[in-house]
Amino acid sequence: MSDFTETLRHTDYAHIFYLTEQTDPYIENAVSYVLDGVQNGDCVLFVENPRVYPQIQKKLQQVLSAEELELIHYVNNFDFYWRKGNFHPTAILEYFESVVGSFTADGRQCRTWGHIEWGSQEDISQEIIEYETEIDRSATQRKVISICAYDAHRVSESLRERLMHCHGYLMKDQSISAISFYGDKKARK
Repeated sequence: MSDFTETLRHTDYAHIFYLTEQTDPYIENAVSYVLDGVQNGDCVLFVENPRVYPQIQKKLQQVLSAEELELIHYVNNFDFYWRKGNFHPTAILEYFESVVGSFTADGRQCRTWGHIEWGSQEDISQEIIEYETEIDRSATQRKVISICAYDAHRVSESLRERLMHCHGYLMKDQSISAISFYGDKKARK
């Protein structure tokens, strides 16, 4: 991911769709992303499940000072995405905007990492697309670098295709590439 983090240093914003298949590279990519942001002086909103975050946190604590660790704002992904009892895009976006707004109020750059998960009984594809479309708008307006991580085995082919239309990059555990048809609004519906 080092080539990618170098690319991020030369862009104002990015909205990245991360399809992960394996935990170890996922953790390494998350650590690299956070380290790059913190070393750049960015605040980091890190939305992750409580099973994975301690592994990421442990690696970060080994290399960052207490002051640098304060730049990372961790939120349990269930609390973040399901704070109203369901996946409610408007409520999630309001919370996202308030947190990111508090980080950027003093002119500081911000980057976000959100691991989006839902229960097996949930069919929330439309809500996810609504949310991702608005996050794309917000990332552009606020000049935020934002990674939206999904477990590949949980994302249907149709949802995957729709998500690719509201992200500028597709990231996998070992690669990243620009999405050529990014912004094609017809395909989001």
